[in-house]
Amino acid sequence: MQHSNELTPGLIQVIALGYSPEALKQLEEHFHRLGLDESLVIQKINLAYAHKCNSCELAFAVLDSAENISKFKHDVAQLKLVKNIQVLVAVANESLRMVMDENRLDIAADDFLFLPLNEELFKKAVRTHIVSLKLSRQTETTRIDPIRSTTAFGQLLVENKLIDALQLKKALDYQKNSGQRLGDALVELGYIDEDQKLQFLSGQLQLPTAKPRQYAGADLNVVALIPEYIARRHKCIALERTETELTVAMVDVLDLRLLDSLRDASDLTIKPILGKADEIMTTIDRFYHDIASHKDASSLMADLDESVEYLENQEEEVDLEEMQAAGAELGIIKLVNIILANAVRDKASDIHVEPMEKELLVRYRIDGDLRKVLSPSKRSHQAIITRLKILSNLDIAERRVPQDGRMVVKIGHREVDVRVSMLPTIFGEKAVLRILDKEAFEKSITNLGFTSYDEDIFKLQIAKPYGMIIVTGPTGSGKSTTLYSALQTIKSVTRNIITVEDPVEFHMENINQVHVNTKIGLTFGNALRSILRQDPDVVLIGEVRDEETADIATKMALTGHLVFSTLHTNDAASSIARFVDIGIPPLLLASSLNLIVAQRLVRRICAKCKTEITPDPELLDQLGGHLPPDTKFFKGEGCVTCNGTGFKGRIGIFELLAISKEIRKMILKNASTIDIQEQAEKEGMKTLRQAGIEMALRGDTTIEQIIAATTEI
Repeated sequence: MQHSNELTPGLIQVIALGYSPEALKQLEEHFHRLGLDESLVIQKINLAYAHKCNSCELAFAVLDSAENISKFKHDVAQLKLVKNIQVLVAVANESLRMVMDENRLDIAADDFLFLPLNEELFKKAVRTHIVSLKLSRQTETTRIDPIRSTTAFGQLLVENKLIDALQLKKALDYQKNSGQRLGDALVELGYIDEDQKLQFLSGQLQLPTAKPRQYAGADLNVVALIPEYIARRHKCIALERTETELTVAMVDVLDLRLLDSLRDASDLTIKPILGKADEIMTTIDRFYHDIASHKDASSLMADLDESVEYLENQEEEVDLEEMQAAGAELGIIKLVNIILANAVRDKASDIHVEPMEKELLVRYRIDGDLRKVLSPSKRSHQAIITRLKILSNLDIAERRVPQDGRMVVKIGHREVDVRVSMLPTIFGEKAVLRILDKEAFEKSITNLGFTSYDEDIFKLQIAKPYGMIIVTGPTGSGKSTTLYSALQTIKSVTRNIITVEDPVEFHMENINQVHVNTKIGLTFGNALRSILRQDPDVVLIGEVRDEETADIATKMALTGHLVFSTLHTNDAASSIARFVDIGIPPLLLASSLNLIVAQRLVRRICAKCKTEITPDPELLDQLGGHLPPDTKFFKGEGCVTCNGTGFKGRIGIFELLAISKEIRKMILKNASTIDIQEQAEKEGMKTLRQAGIEMALRGDTTIEQIIAATTEI
């Protein structure tokens, strides 16, 4: 490797830029170990003078401090967009990864590297960029001959040590037999990966590659410009458009017939970019289903505009027959079906139908976050609400007070319970539908997120013939899922299992479920007293809310019944104090409690784009644990599969406090929550924070998720 102020023809011209010599030191060390001395000419330049640097092909810009991020974004844009550097790599220490990620959309870089990096990964990244640049040079100086370009491509890979000569021979033989391009053959044989192939094609054809944020941010109206059958057959998808040009991600950008077809279909000039087949197909599956829903919704609403206009203006004079007719309109039935079916498909936990001043919003809560999916005509609002009321047996004439109901929806071969809540707002009734998918509760408790150690404790406790098991945590932390999974595990024909819930969230086979109805006097207390005469073995109480419920639950646990219930406290040990506050004597509590489980839900890292990181030391300090300095954590980079979020699904973290003899004695002595917590930890209990750290170390979730979920602990 040479350090020079003059660019040498024939070699790859590289500049390394940083705001200080110290910032470049770690990058230089990586280059010294690279073993490509004959290929590179390196210049070191102060990044603050990026506007004065000479032209080059490959640049590494180093961010050394979060304070410099604004200046860094400006200087990188100057290099890429004004100096026209072909490949620009943004470099930073792992401690600055979060800063980079937050500003990634504003950094005009082709690639991002975080140091220290595994030597092999660094070599792979740099060599891939070098080969892409050399292919780009060949394209500029010669006409592309398929045979010659294939040979030159293979030679470049061998020369830059990405493959060896024997692997090239095997790939060429494989190519002859399969008729594929050499890049595809190399990928299938496992000699290079799909990302490298795309980069090489990008260099050879001088075309950009599609980024995850382009797939995630595509507009439905733009995607719809290409008919679905063409998109699926040729693996292509429209991502962006201007007045005259349509950007299309494609697997085969050299297919001239396809380019002509797309131009004719869209009446726009086609700008092809390279895309991965699996990312394109995932995006097609996501968008075209929604496009069909939007088209159906639009056409349905066009027919409904006149027929439901009165619903907006005649608030006081309600014609029940007309309202019922509007709710039974074929178009409205189909629209509501679309909303429900799409929510189940997208694994949404809730549907929000929200009337605003000038529009109607339909949003889904997916993995804890709300996402807008539809915006039907405002005039359809009351007809949709009426349809939902009819399905959930609510009073369609009552629009002034909240109402709650439920329905069972069959989608394909799946039965889904839906809990419906209506709330009057200033612009009309808002509906929230909680989706309780039966399939979610038929999984084993092993899928909840327990470690093997905690799972053994949980299984041991739920297998006991009597006693009380309490699951605690805030609303939406997955308590009901844990309890239902426990019941599914222990249910059998030899046991009489009865639940008392408000409301019944999920219907289970071979289990007797009672829905509390305070309007007719069926309270938790009344139901539980009646249940005692029903010869139960196991009782699930939806929630311990008052002294009466708590008293009956503890006495049932003492008289030979296994009792499950939920409570609202921050951690497991606090539940004991909460029971005492409600009015349960320590003597009864110590004798009846078996296990307390505290839990939270955190977002699971997307397996497709999971990458190893070294977090910011400040984050580690927040964890409060004594972790080795080289501890590795993980996060999702954001890809097509997770829609650019870096997360896919959710998982639970648990704190299990098993009531030992020593803890029973402490309860009898009315010991403090802190003393009980300390004793439980001595006996092996992992706190929520500790369990979360272990989960982050396993790569299931991020350190930020753990901190957010356990800050109050």
